[in-house]
Formats: sequence, structure tokens, C-alpha cells
Amino acid sequence: MSVELKVPGVGRVGLKSPIYHEKAGYGSGRFDISGNGVPTGHLSAIVFDKDGKPKKAAQTMSFWGRFWGNIRGGDQRIDLGSGLVTNVGVLAMANEYAWANPSGTVNSVLGLANYHATGTGTNAAATTDLKLQTWDSIAAVAGTQSLVSSGTAPSYRTVATIAYTGTEAVTEWGLHTGGTLSSTTGTPFTATTAASATVTGTPYTASSSTVAGQQMQVVLPGTTSVWGLVLSNTTSVLNIPAWYNVSNGAAGSTPGSTEAFTLRPVLWDRKQFAAINVLNGDSIAFTYSVQIVSGG
Repeated sequence: MSVELKVPGVGRVGLKSPIYHEKAGYGSGRFDISGNGVPTGHLSAIVFDKDGKPKKAAQTMSFWGRFWGNIRGGDQRIDLGSGLVTNVGVLAMANEYAWANPSGTVNSVLGLANYHATGTGTNAAATTDLKLQTWDSIAAVAGTQSLVSSGTAPSYRTVATIAYTGTEAVTEWGLHTGGTLSSTTGTPFTATTAASATVTGTPYTASSSTVAGQQMQVVLPGTTSVWGLVLSNTTSVLNIPAWYNVSNGAAGSTPGSTEAFTLRPVLWDRKQFAAINVLNGDSIAFTYSVQIVSGG
């Protein structure tokens, strides 16, 4: 005999052999531009051993990790559900009309949101995320992009395989608009205003209608906990719409005029999940998709 319990906010729990959990509100993977929802991507993963054979979820995840993720031990494709499209990702997309269009070069947000990276952080994903919590230092991998065609709800998809050279508990994943996850070119500031930052020397190529320069990068000061999205730049000045607080995305204060800083790509989406345990030689193939819903 089996018994099912429906727990508000948790879902259905089956008390039988094997015990299972059907998660509530699992996430649709939609970018609902009709105003009835929020942008959410969908992520799945397959773990391969050093010989290229797929592993079962029971070989890489704990019982409770599988239970709360509604993942059966025999599954090879691990459904990780929806992540969170970030505030900075949406801000960058809102400025899509103004990004440079270099000849023959993709320079749109979704076009560039193709660099997969993982880490070991355990903080839940949040719309305010700007980076992985604890990047595992494995270089970001460019995915293979595709359109999943549909007349009413097409999807953008990117698939990438990350190889691991040691034992690791992978607990977070992020999709970025560039493969260099952190740069210090031009640090520190030599002057700052509410809408700009002047850097040391003239290390950049000035942006224009045909040259991207530092456009669509995030500048993160080292002391004041704020960030800015670079809309355009000269060889020494980064122009931003405003400074925003890292903690909540609200308007922030101008950073100090001599602070150190880093430049990062836009983090379009981040997902945190129960540990996927990999060994030296293992790899994980991540599939991410976001659906564009019509009707707005």
C-alpha cells in the first residue's frame, strides 16, 4: 500500500517504496513577455565518466539531494529546474537597441549569453546575483546555441560540456556573456561620478556604433558594495546608467575615486542545486533553455 501527503509549498510526498517527492512549482523555463510572469530559464545536466559513459543520478548525488530535487536514482539526465534570470541581465537586454554592431560579430545579450561556468557556492540563486558565489576556477565553456522552433513559444538553447580534473561537489552554475569571468584591466579608478568611472591610464578601445569596447560589462568596485553596467566607454572612462547596490539592486552611492575594481561579463542566469559529485576525468553536459512567450 502507498500513501501520498500533499504538503503546502512542498508538493506531494509518496510514502512507498521507493520514497519519492513531486516538487511543487517546479518552473516552466519561460521568458514571459506578456507581463504575466518573469524570465526564467531551465537547466538540466548529464554527468559522464572518464570513458564518456553517462552516470546515473544515484552515482553522483545524495539521496536527499535527489529527493528534494524530484530526481530518481536511475535518471541519467538530471533535471535541475529553473534558475533566476538576473537584474543585470534584464538591464542589459533593455539596452539592446544601443549596443554596438560590429561587422560580422554577435553583440546581443542572448547571443553572447553562451558561456557556462560552475562553482561550489551554496547561496540560493537571486535576481541580484552578479557572479557565481564560489567559482571553481575551471574556465568558462562556450556552448552550442540553437533555436527550438515553435510558432507560439520558441526557445533559445545553449549546450556546453565542462570537464573536471579533480574531485568536486558542483553546487552552482551560471551563464555569462563572456568567457573571461574577471578582469582588472585599468584598475584602480582615478575619478568617479554618479554616471561614470575614470580608470588608470588609457587601456580600453573606445566604443562606437561599430566597436563594442567595454560595453555590456559590469564594473564592481572593491570597497563600496555597488555595481554599474557599462553602456559605453572612451579609452579611459566607463559610462554607466547608475550605480546599484549589490545587496538589493536599489540605487547606490558613488564609489570612492581611487577604489580598485574588477570587470565582469553579464551573468544572465544562475542556478544553485544539491551537490553533483564529480571525479577526476568526469564531465557534465549542461543544457539551458529559455522560452519566449508571445501575447504581450
